[in-house]
Amino acid sequence: MKQALKTFLNYFFLLVGILFFVAWIGWYGFNHFVHSIPNQVTDQELVLIKNRLEDSQELTTMKYHYTNMGKFEKHKTIKSWEIPFTESEFMMTYSGIIHTGVELGKIDVISNEEKLVVKVPQAKILAHEVEDDSIEIIDEEGSLFNPIKVDDVVSLQSDLKKEMEKQALSKGLLKEAQNYSQSQIEKLLTDMLKTIDPEIQLIIETAS
Repeated sequence: MKQALKTFLNYFFLLVGILFFVAWIGWYGFNHFVHSIPNQVTDQELVLIKNRLEDSQELTTMKYHYTNMGKFEKHKTIKSWEIPFTESEFMMTYSGIIHTGVELGKIDVISNEEKLVVKVPQAKILAHEVEDDSIEIIDEEGSLFNPIKVDDVVSLQSDLKKEMEKQALSKGLLKEAQNYSQSQIEKLLTDMLKTIDPEIQLIIETAS
């Protein structure tokens, strides 16, 4: 009786040990398999990400509002000699908006193993608008022999826009626009990756 019980217990513990070992092997193998699966964004998801970025141009654009004033002068001349009584001049004030940011259609998105690398092009001036309702001509003094024309107003406005762009750029506007655009892109893609695969690492780079 005792020998039979002893034999039974030996087989029982052996069976338990085998089952435990098999279970451990199964758990280890499954865990290793799961961790060996690459966390890559699929081609379809890459297309979705690029389309979402291109649709977000307004979101990543900075607007620089300003008010400016300039003076226009002209004379009729013979060689370098100014003809008397032909001087015309005026002052112009106006408001404008400089739009800066990155061209999202040129962003390069690469899925690399467990990383999503986004190369953002360098920021630039995307548009420069003058608010037509804000234009005001003051201190206008036209000459009968050299009247002020519409082309004079357009010419002054063009010169003032270039001057304002140089001034804005000298203050680091593009660097600010670059940082702003990349932070907005990071926020947008971080939210998207949460629904795709939270384990994927997002890397934002400025293209050279």
